[in-house]
Amino acid sequence: MSDDLSGKTCIACHGGMPVLSEAEVADKMGQLHEGWKLAKEGRWLVRRVTVKGFNAAHHCANVAAWLGEQEGHHPDIRFGWGYCEVEFTTHVVHGLTENDFICAAKFDRILALG
Repeated sequence: MSDDLSGKTCIACHGGMPVLSEAEVADKMGQLHEGWKLAKEGRWLVRRVTVKGFNAAHHCANVAAWLGEQEGHHPDIRFGWGYCEVEFTTHVVHGLTENDFICAAKFDRILALG
C-alpha cells in the first residue's frame, strides 16, 4: 500500500477539486476491500455488504451514515433485509476524488473491526 487511506481525513469539497485519473483510481481500488466496484461510468464507488437479517443491515447503514457525518462526505445508502449498499462519489465534481477512497477505506476498517 502506497499510503494508508484510512488514516487520512477528507478535505472540504469544492467545485475545483480534481477528479482522479483512471490510473489513480486503479491504484486506490487496490487499497480497498475487494467488494468495492466502480459504477456509473467509473464515477461512483459501490460496495454491497451481505449481512444476517434486517438489524445487521440497519447497523451497517448507520455505520456508513456516522462515517459520512464524521468526514463531512456523505454516501448514498440503501439497505434491506440481509444487505446494505454504500455508494461514494463527489457530487460537486461528478466523479471520484480522494475523499471517496478515504471514506471507503474507513468503512472497510470499521467493518473489519466489527
